[in-house]
Amino acid sequence: MDCTLHRHLLEAYLDGELGFERTLEVEAHLASCSVCSSEVQSWKDVRMAMQGSELYHRAPAHLEANLRKLLPQTQTQKTPWFQGSIWAVGGAAFATAVLLISFVTMRPAGPSPAQDIVASHIRSMMADHLMDVVSTDQHTVKPWFDGKLDFAPPVQDFAADGYPLAGGRLDYVENRKVAVLIYHRALHIINVYVWPAGNNGSSAIRTQTINGYNVVSWKKGGFEFRAVSDLNIAELRDLAQLFMP
Repeated sequence: MDCTLHRHLLEAYLDGELGFERTLEVEAHLASCSVCSSEVQSWKDVRMAMQGSELYHRAPAHLEANLRKLLPQTQTQKTPWFQGSIWAVGGAAFATAVLLISFVTMRPAGPSPAQDIVASHIRSMMADHLMDVVSTDQHTVKPWFDGKLDFAPPVQDFAADGYPLAGGRLDYVENRKVAVLIYHRALHIINVYVWPAGNNGSSAIRTQTINGYNVVSWKKGGFEFRAVSDLNIAELRDLAQLFMP
């Protein structure tokens, strides 16, 4: 998807699980986003198709004949009503299974963790929620996170290297609360997402580009880092290197 609306909101909207205000928000988005609107309509069409009576078919003759061979002869003679039920239920189950498989394979996958990070980066600039604490002093930003997270993020200022600290905020990505450190590079804004890693090891710097935004990932000192910006990859990697002395 090219928009920033979370997929789980579309799914909850289709299932009727959203409140009144959220429903209006999603419907307003659908009115302006042809991609999401088309996707929602496709899901509705599939659901309507799955409710149609034409899904229930008698099993093909060759399938019925093969199944008859597997049944004991005495059973086929004594319970003819059961035979008809097998073919009817078998045909319906077969058709339903085919539709379900088609629905699963046609339905696009949810956003990847990296896409979720990029969407968060974009929202922070669109919704005027870039910083909860505004300060260039790491000794002001770091204590601000105390009591708000179950970890203490490593806050550093790299102004001497051309990456001044601007502030920080809380966010929620990859199914947990994270710290976000905001840096500047000329006119570019860099969001650095930080949360505890699964182990205390380090990892090499990885890079990728999603919807025009560069994402640099690394692990150091028991923390996971994701830096996101429209800054070029080379300079974004340089910032990551500053976290890895």
